[in-house]
Amino acid sequence: MSSIIDIKGMSHAYGGAGGTLALSDVNLEIRKNEFVTLLGPSGCGKTTLMRAIGGLVTPTSGSVLVNGKQVRGPNLDCAIVFQNFALMPWASVLQNVAFGLEMRGVGKAERMEKAREAIALVGLRGFEDKYPKQLSGGMQQRVGLARALVVSTPIMLMDEPFGALDQQTRRYMQEELLNIWQQDQRSVVFVTHDMEEAILLADRVVLMSNRPGRIEEVLDINFERPRNPEEVERMPEFIELKEYLWNRLRQMHEMSAA
Repeated sequence: MSSIIDIKGMSHAYGGAGGTLALSDVNLEIRKNEFVTLLGPSGCGKTTLMRAIGGLVTPTSGSVLVNGKQVRGPNLDCAIVFQNFALMPWASVLQNVAFGLEMRGVGKAERMEKAREAIALVGLRGFEDKYPKQLSGGMQQRVGLARALVVSTPIMLMDEPFGALDQQTRRYMQEELLNIWQQDQRSVVFVTHDMEEAILLADRVVLMSNRPGRIEEVLDINFERPRNPEEVERMPEFIELKEYLWNRLRQMHEMSAA
């Protein structure tokens, strides 16, 4: 399977040379239609790496290539789902979802049709005319997901999108995302600090080190798809993977505290 994202020797320092080094010599290939989770300690550069793929951060050194072309600015091959939803409070659900299509010059009739399809896909049919303040946190996150799905980009970047949700809503959203991805089959880069979430969703888990972030290990996750999270969590292999990741993260924490 060919790669769609190719990160070569990437480092990034906030504040330029001599500033705070967030990432150091990151090398990673992500394949077409692959679901990859980035897992690591807080502050290890997971979000910085994701933002570099999306063209929102320019690496201090090295390169990020998407479809063989170096990323040099905001990347229209990527849709981004943020943790804080990033919805426009003055716009309806339909307007929020259609916004990305409008920015791409899609005509009104087409973008409204596509927006309604995406809203239905995430289970919000009937809420098109509601405003963000009228929705629960889980519903707002579904609007953010629909906005990313509607633009039909080959890559979706997700920055801890379920981190602010309660456990029950988070599990529901994980299941919804797996179902949608199974149909949609685009490449996903998903930032999380949750070990269970990282394993349940991914084809591969990329384990990152303490700052400056480096790739410590890449683990293949071989549970069959489509996945039932409750069944997967009961498997001995899942429990072993979770324990292994926890031990690795604990070692990193102890090393940083020493």
